[in-house]
Amino acid sequence: MQKQADVTYLNNVVMVSGDLNFQNVMSLQRACLEQIKHRPEWVFDFSQVNSSDSSGLAWVIEWIKLAKQDNKKISFKGLSNGLMEIAKAARLDTIIQPFVVG
Repeated sequence: MQKQADVTYLNNVVMVSGDLNFQNVMSLQRACLEQIKHRPEWVFDFSQVNSSDSSGLAWVIEWIKLAKQDNKKISFKGLSNGLMEIAKAARLDTIIQPFVVG
């Protein structure tokens, strides 16, 4: 059974919820990109994410890459300790940390 994840938009913030996994992050990516590509700042709130495998980390890294390419300001709120532990194990925490707020 595929675990569900979703994105909603609240006052220019992309609210990510549910369970992030290899089966759903690419569809979330496509859905988000159309909604936010013209916004000057990208803010993602992960506080409603229940679980994430390493695909959630890959998704965060991809957003950072796209923001740099498009010269956008980006930030992430509510990244879980688990996701940050995966980042640390992969030695990617120093790449993500400058974009984490709150």
